Amino acid sequence: MLSLTRRSLLRSSAATATGLAGVLMAKTPPAMAQKQTLKLLTFSHFVPTSDEELKRQLEEFGKAAGVEVRMDRVAHLQLPAVKASEVQAQKGHDIVSLTVAEPHLYAKHLVQLDDLVAQLKQEGGGLTDEKVGKSTDGSYRAVPWHFISFPIAIRTDLVAEIGENMPDTWDDVHRIGKKLKAKGNPVGIQLAHSFDSNAILRGIIWSWGGKLVEEDGKTVAINSKETVEAYKFIKALYQDCMDEEVLAWDDRNNNVCLNSGKCSMILNPISAYNSARKDNALIPGTEKPIHQVINHIMPPEGPAGRHMCAAYNTIGIWEFSPVKDVAKEFLAFHFQKEQQEKHMLASLGYNQPFLPAFTMHPIYASNPKFYFAPYIGWYTHAAGWPAAPTAATEVVWNQYIIPDTAAAHATGKMEAEPAVQKAEAQIKRLYRRHT
Repeated sequence: MLSLTRRSLLRSSAATATGLAGVLMAKTPPAMAQKQTLKLLTFSHFVPTSDEELKRQLEEFGKAAGVEVRMDRVAHLQLPAVKASEVQAQKGHDIVSLTVAEPHLYAKHLVQLDDLVAQLKQEGGGLTDEKVGKSTDGSYRAVPWHFISFPIAIRTDLVAEIGENMPDTWDDVHRIGKKLKAKGNPVGIQLAHSFDSNAILRGIIWSWGGKLVEEDGKTVAINSKETVEAYKFIKALYQDCMDEEVLAWDDRNNNVCLNSGKCSMILNPISAYNSARKDNALIPGTEKPIHQVINHIMPPEGPAGRHMCAAYNTIGIWEFSPVKDVAKEFLAFHFQKEQQEKHMLASLGYNQPFLPAFTMHPIYASNPKFYFAPYIGWYTHAAGWPAAPTAATEVVWNQYIIPDTAAAHATGKMEAEPAVQKAEAQIKRLYRRHT
């Protein structure tokens, strides 16, 4: 166990499940903590109840520890600028939600958390991805928080109507998607400047045996026959199974396409299904809710196996925080099993844990359409795989190099080999600058 003074106090009562009762029952909080304020900065979650539960936990901790607390939320696209300004000013919040690459980008400004992560791994059965949260020097500058996976969301009724089974491979997706497009129900995968496009196209490249960078995190490796074949498949998928509107889609459009009854399948977090259920969207021309015929299946398998990218979130503590110890104690509290399970439940299953002990959450058992959730982490990687994600990884991602070059080939503007070579040249330039 960590030898953290106030945390020891928080866990002093062995008779309590949460370890907080001893402090909650105390008449007077520790005098040294009375004037301290713990501030947390996070993105505005797509499921608001997730933020509500996080705030509740922060307030519960603050009351027990005798500190004031504050939680601020910022739109996810605006959050990077806020964090950059805090680093420049060397003041702001204490705990901060981070992308998968920011522990590298801000390594010298983040508290080392090796001891906390080691404890969480021991209590939680390890990590589904050991590289997440680490900086370039191999130390943990953030705790792997949760990931948001990308299964296939598919209209089971449409697949049944053409006499097919659920797709298991990318070849199945292509064959089934071609038939369904002919019926007016295309596949919906973005080839545009969106998070989903970046994630899904990386998954396809990996499934063909390609990779953007070697395991050393420095050697650009995208220019390979495997990546060329992946680009050729993306072109076939686009031309045979999709409409050209995917070239301008953002991260919302594929959800709308599925829930409106047009798209037959998309790769997306469970938000599309949950939105359809919440809004009681109907199958066009019927009174039947469309969520009843939407199901989720694993990402498709390619020639090199089953691989998919995901949204990975980490959480860390600024080195310039005046309450680093208190912040660390909150993270230890937040990652207790009881609190994690409450946070997962509040997110409606959207937040998936890196700690295997938490993967078999009751929310997944409560709905057979979430059956994939405890297992999809086996096939899910952070951007930059097979290397650890780095600052260069994030810059390449933010410049949409893969979506742009894949779209150029899919629309016939470039052959596959030149498209991959263009991606290689752009990625090499960025890696020279940011590695």
